[in-house]
Amino acid sequence: MLRILKKIILCGCCGLLFPSLAKADINVAIIAPLAGDYEHLGKELVSGARIAVNEINHDGGLNGEKINLVVVDDQCNDTLAVSTAQMMAVNSSSKDKMNLVVGPYCQNALKQVSDIYANAKILQIVPTSVSAYELVDKPSSTIALVGNSEQQSLAFFKYYLKNFDMQKMALVYNGANKEIVGVASALQEEFLKSGKMLDFKSFNFTAYDSDYDQLAEDVLKEKTKVVLILGNRREVTKLAKELKSEDKNLAIFVNRYQIEGYYGEKMGKYADGTYFLSLPTLKENTEFTETLVKLRLLGIEPQGVSVYSYSAVKLWADMVEKADSYLFDKLASVSKNMTVNTAWGEETFVNGMPENPVNYSIYKLNNGEYAQVY
Repeated sequence: MLRILKKIILCGCCGLLFPSLAKADINVAIIAPLAGDYEHLGKELVSGARIAVNEINHDGGLNGEKINLVVVDDQCNDTLAVSTAQMMAVNSSSKDKMNLVVGPYCQNALKQVSDIYANAKILQIVPTSVSAYELVDKPSSTIALVGNSEQQSLAFFKYYLKNFDMQKMALVYNGANKEIVGVASALQEEFLKSGKMLDFKSFNFTAYDSDYDQLAEDVLKEKTKVVLILGNRREVTKLAKELKSEDKNLAIFVNRYQIEGYYGEKMGKYADGTYFLSLPTLKENTEFTETLVKLRLLGIEPQGVSVYSYSAVKLWADMVEKADSYLFDKLASVSKNMTVNTAWGEETFVNGMPENPVNYSIYKLNNGEYAQVY
């Protein structure tokens, strides 16, 4: 099976990628889904990495070397993510070796993938948030650019306290997803520490076997006013629509990255008023202003998570300049304790983790327009 998968990936990529590898021996790979549920996010990530590489090359390269960008579609499939890592690990020639991997976006196999890259001496930067579970015992050469996904629990809880305190809140989550379970546990801990468990009730999608009518009924009979729904895009959307059709004033929160490109289309009129947990666009971040102006002068308007893959490549470039080397061992040593420039300012990383991780923001959809409310 693995041999077949390798053949599929090679057939799909080599004709496009390997002729270009001959033009440069400094290679950066972006691993992202380019089809399926997360296609739009994958394209944003590829766009951001490409902008950064083009900018570096336009300015004369990095340490005088031109950078080659390799794009790999892992389809958010764990097996493909692992086999992709294994193939990159065996490419050891100066022309084919990867100097940096940005990704993957889907991270259920992150521990295994990170170990493969570290053993192959390939630096890895994950541009979007990662479950704390996946970060346990990770190699220091795997850099989590924005920290862990459990941070969204704190953002939600703070917003809840400010705007919905003392109102009944329901958390509906997919207990089969480790990352979602981590976020759910972190949120429950926030309510527990604050002595607000009487206002908190949790429901697991897996206990209802796709019976959204019954699930919605159980949520609403608790006199719930606020619902946070975490799961795949279909179950989140189906439940949200069922709830909204019963109570149009219900405050519904969802994770942008779990439902992007699907929720609005399926929800129709019920989408209005929804709150979205998301990494910030950074357009309002004063530290990002200089970078944003520079990109706009080039005719580039960064979208969504593209700023994070852009930042990942730029962070690596800063590391290379600080180490005055592309060599893995020197960069891995730098990553253990470093202060580097990200697109939104200086950040200190310890063993690949940011000391001041990027906080989640909350956006609200009103009349088809998104407005940041937190």
